[in-house]
Amino acid sequence: MSMSDETIESSSEEFGQNGSNYDPQGPSEHRKELADRLIRRLDVKDHNSIFEMISAKAYYGGILLMILVFFYWIFVSSYDDDLDIGISILMKLSFADVAIAVMFFGLVSSFFRDFSRELGQLLPSLISGAMIIVCGFYFIEPLVYGFVTNDLESKTAIWRSARIGLLWGGVTYCAHFLVDASLLLWLKQFCANHDIDISPINDEPEHQPQSESSD
Repeated sequence: MSMSDETIESSSEEFGQNGSNYDPQGPSEHRKELADRLIRRLDVKDHNSIFEMISAKAYYGGILLMILVFFYWIFVSSYDDDLDIGISILMKLSFADVAIAVMFFGLVSSFFRDFSRELGQLLPSLISGAMIIVCGFYFIEPLVYGFVTNDLESKTAIWRSARIGLLWGGVTYCAHFLVDASLLLWLKQFCANHDIDISPINDEPEHQPQSESSD
């Protein structure tokens, strides 16, 4: 996938902004590289496919998010589990609050990591790494209570860690969908506001050397 250099040079949109602040000298090299990188990584075939991709990414992200909400409601908040047992030593949270914290930290961590990868930012990656450690601590802590101490039964400890792991993995995938949808939305506005056309690269025919024929 490619965008013509002449068309890109006429664009001046910043990431996350609309096209109202127009700079006749065009965008920076970083934003041109960002747009081209998104087209290649997300495999945008043409301009019309962006609309379908935004809808699909947001659709699956919304489905996964609602599944996680129902999972928490059925298997954490409404489940027959004594939440007063096995209080976390980190911020003194009950298991139900730990599940919410893991969903929050996991979602924000994935957001920061994905945006940092695309924008080349250092601080979001540092924050993302710190949040991953917090989620990992909450995931392992019930197992420690179950197998090292007598605070939890081993079966209860495994079931708690399994639920934390499912919520953590779910919000991670959900964040990927939502970040991709946000980046595609920016790319759509970037192209529409500045008449940028996205079209597939036409494969050039291979030219094979012709063998010399002797008379």
